[in-house]
Amino acid sequence: MKPLRRRTVLFVQPTSEVGGADLALSRLVAGLDKRAYRPIVALPGPGPLVDRIEASGGSVRFVPMPPLRRSLNPWTQGKFAAGFLPAVSALGRIIDRERVDLVHSNSLFTLYGGAAARRAGRPHVWHVRELLSRRGPVRAVFVELVRRWATEAIAMSAAVAGMLASGPRPAPSRVIPDGVDLEQFHPRVGGRRIRAELGVPQGAPLVTFIARLDPWKGLEVFLRAARLVREEVPEARFLVAGGPIPTHARYARRMKALAGDLGIASCTLFTDWRYRLDDIPEVLAASSLLVHASIEPEPFGLVLIEAMACGRPVVATAAGGVLDIVVDGETGLLVPRGDPEATARAAVRVLRDAPLASDLGRTGRERAEGQFGLKTCVGRVESVYRDILDGEAAA
Repeated sequence: MKPLRRRTVLFVQPTSEVGGADLALSRLVAGLDKRAYRPIVALPGPGPLVDRIEASGGSVRFVPMPPLRRSLNPWTQGKFAAGFLPAVSALGRIIDRERVDLVHSNSLFTLYGGAAARRAGRPHVWHVRELLSRRGPVRAVFVELVRRWATEAIAMSAAVAGMLASGPRPAPSRVIPDGVDLEQFHPRVGGRRIRAELGVPQGAPLVTFIARLDPWKGLEVFLRAARLVREEVPEARFLVAGGPIPTHARYARRMKALAGDLGIASCTLFTDWRYRLDDIPEVLAASSLLVHASIEPEPFGLVLIEAMACGRPVVATAAGGVLDIVVDGETGLLVPRGDPEATARAAVRVLRDAPLASDLGRTGRERAEGQFGLKTCVGRVESVYRDILDGEAAA
């Protein structure tokens, strides 16, 4: 019997940086069964994601793809429009040359993949990782594009699937969460190195915020909650692990000034980008508690799964994809969006109640093992590929 040919999947990725969606892509590429799939990743240019993709067993092709932004700046939109057809043509050449079987777009805002797949007559998986929470013409246009251009749509959470199902012409999708390596993120990981580097005593409570410093991630809420926590737990320290993206450098400076204005500068550690992705398990291990404080609904919340896999309790905003991850009172505590007082009360409750913290950490790990293991989540994506490609072969 002739062995089946490995199927080539072309991933279209709108950025070469490393954020949540980018990290999820590198983990997906790493977890794919390389006996069955040959991953190629189209990136807009050099960047930190390149090494991670190549280390994950994928090969990289550079295709200039001007980003689609929400900005109304005519120069920005004109640059996207001028670069659209050349990028689609370049992707088409890769599809032909590499005998690509399936195109996988890794963002709602990656229009290039759907257009190239449509032109080349290839199936297209559209992985939707964004949540447009407000109804309106922009959301309606994107939902319609997914409905028309996706052979299959993958939503990373029930909230994202609900967005795609809204309106008079819904786009059906399968909900597949992102997964984490349960060996890399594990309760046995130690955090002594991180505490020693930061000068945090081993016994001191350390409340941690991990995110890029983008206003919607809610750092201001975290800092205002930290001031209230400090009043109740004077020995507590606070860690802000993450730096600004280039467009938000002024916001980062403002947040550091706010810590001073709130009187918590001496107990709040801003590490900027000192700790990279491979350090995050140890950062979480060093932490007593992870606080997620987004003021807009998250499409998912990958750092929450990472914390739970490490056996750390979490306090998180009750909105969006977070509701798929955190079971209130069992694997973490949920609080209203933009509410520093409620966030502080939940954090103090965890810090003062060691048995509660232990129970939340234990059940969080169990939920991560049952729902969010990388192998399980990658297997669900592969099942989408099989359904599409086996269906084509049988047709």
